[in-house]
Amino acid sequence: MKNALEIASFKLKGGIATEDFLNASVEMEDGFAKKQNGFIKRTLAQNESGEWVDVVYWKTMDDATKAMESAMKSPACAPMFGMIDDASIKMSHFQIQNL
Repeated sequence: MKNALEIASFKLKGGIATEDFLNASVEMEDGFAKKQNGFIKRTLAQNESGEWVDVVYWKTMDDATKAMESAMKSPACAPMFGMIDDASIKMSHFQIQNL
C-alpha cells in the first residue's frame, strides 16, 4: 500500500495577520486533521511572496480523499479556510512512489 501526499497552495485574504492564520491552522490540525483515519503528518510553509503550501501525508489515497471531503463540512476547519483567498487555491493529491 502506497502513502498519499496532499498539497494545497494558496494565498491569504487581504488583511489577515500571519499569527491569526497560524493559530487557526493549529486549531484545524489538532481539532480535525490529526483525528482523521490515515493522518501521518502535516507541514505548512510560506514563501517570500506570501504564497503558502500545506502538505499533508496520508496512509492511503482513500484516507486523503475522505478527509478532504469531511474537511469542507467541519467546524474545526472553517476558521482557517475562511482566511484563504478561494481564487488562489490549488489542490493536488499524489501517490508516493518511494515508500
